[in-house]
Amino acid sequence: MTAGGPVPPAQDGLEAFAALAAHQLGEAVALMRGAASVLEDERSRLPPGAQDALRALNAGGERAQRYVDDLLDLARVSSELELPAAAELDLALDAAAADLEPLLVKGRVELQREPLPPAALDPRDAQRLFTHLLRSAMAAGATRMAVGGAVDAEGVSVEMLDDGTPAAEAADPFAPFARPRGRGPLLGAGVSMAICARIVRRHGGDIATATRPDGATVVTIRLASAA
Repeated sequence: MTAGGPVPPAQDGLEAFAALAAHQLGEAVALMRGAASVLEDERSRLPPGAQDALRALNAGGERAQRYVDDLLDLARVSSELELPAAAELDLALDAAAADLEPLLVKGRVELQREPLPPAALDPRDAQRLFTHLLRSAMAAGATRMAVGGAVDAEGVSVEMLDDGTPAAEAADPFAPFARPRGRGPLLGAGVSMAICARIVRRHGGDIATATRPDGATVVTIRLASAA
């Protein structure tokens, strides 16, 4: 396990930048999506070229909203310092998969899972952790994912495997804004793995990635057992 306690609230000003950017982008996205909603009501009257433009506007709005959501999560995981004692990881994965179900279905993603043990993790952070693990894999083009966990003398281990594009060998998989894996349609702000690392490390855990010989990516997380 990684020693040293929670991650400090400020790291190179990224959280402050993320919060400010999310606020500014959020206002712009709200205006964009509001305009798209008005045009949707008139879709049947629009000429073909305008309908294509509306589809592009909707797609742009959805992608911009992912940027906003990612930046907000990056800010939140370092500012919420209350750490409840335990999270049911199965429930957290259920909630994350339910939120992402339309994208999982659209991408024809197969999610295999084994029972997960509870861990010493904030339940809100647990759901965010799985949300961003799944998002990162989908952004890298994964169509198959497997999640499992176990308990041993040192705590809880969680392992997620996916068949998406591996990170470049020299890339830091946890560097924010670096987009180290793929350029799929579900890319957000390029901070999903950075968010995962901050969640795990602020709870005193450890996270690592590896690429198997068959090209699959494996993310391994170590956490303390639930009290």
